[in-house]
Amino acid sequence: MRPGRIDIRDVFRKQLENMTKTVLYSLFVLGVVLAPARVLAQAAQPPATPAASPAQPNEPVAPVIAITGEEYRVELQVGAFVSAPSTVLYSDTETLTSTVNGTTTNTVVNGTLVDFKTMLNLKNQVFPEARLTVRLAPKHKLRGEYVRMHYKETESAIPSDFKFNGQTYIKGQTVESTFRWNEWYMAYEFDPIVVDRGYLGAMAAVSSLNVSAATANASQSGTASVNIVMPGLGATGRFYVSGKASVSGDFLYFYLPGSDTSTHGHVLNTNFYLTYNINKHVGAQLGYRFYDTTHVWSSPLNTGSMMIGGPFVGGTAHF
Repeated sequence: MRPGRIDIRDVFRKQLENMTKTVLYSLFVLGVVLAPARVLAQAAQPPATPAASPAQPNEPVAPVIAITGEEYRVELQVGAFVSAPSTVLYSDTETLTSTVNGTTTNTVVNGTLVDFKTMLNLKNQVFPEARLTVRLAPKHKLRGEYVRMHYKETESAIPSDFKFNGQTYIKGQTVESTFRWNEWYMAYEFDPIVVDRGYLGAMAAVSSLNVSAATANASQSGTASVNIVMPGLGATGRFYVSGKASVSGDFLYFYLPGSDTSTHGHVLNTNFYLTYNINKHVGAQLGYRFYDTTHVWSSPLNTGSMMIGGPFVGGTAHF
């Protein structure tokens, strides 16, 4: 190389060496700085997980009991009703027609409101009763009931005069009397509340009230009767106090509106009873039944008022 001239290759080589040293130094410094941070990061413990709280005991739950006797499609209840009438009042007004010498005369004989209990000695008696329930679906049922009461008594000496069915009976006479009270109803029941221990429902129903009475002495007799159909509404419910024992109740009110001169009346039919199911097919029942009825038949005028209550005992069958 000539004196006084710069070798470019030497300059380039020195610059490359300087750059290499600079990069290596920078990497060394960076490693020195980051290494402690990495060690600290590895040494740092994760935050402690909070201890799980002890499991809380569940709220007490009423035990589900096994119900016996409620898995039916048809329920038949048959019993004996020990009737104890407190009020049995009945009257019948008749128009008597007579013809004398070609002349016809109509005479209205206004009937006495006869108290069959105090005047004609009507007594407590036992009568059969029957109820039927058909379950169409879990909350839908058809129901029916029939109760027949037939009283027959003889009063050796009536305490006062009375008129019945156009005839007059004199104080002191011996009078035989019969009083029949037949009532049936058909109802549709819907149970909006059904739980494992029972149900609560409502009913729409129709009832037929048939009342007839007859009186007779040695020389005369007479019979009067009415049959009145009435719509009604009601409520029903049942609650199982145990798997085999239940408390049930029915309330029905039938009403036919009308004025004082038209046919009208009402029937209150209510009962409460205990049932013990021996098994899923057969059970025993004990309860109390009460009826309160009044009616007015417009022509011929016929009126009545009855209050009859009493216990009943019977059995139930499930199919």
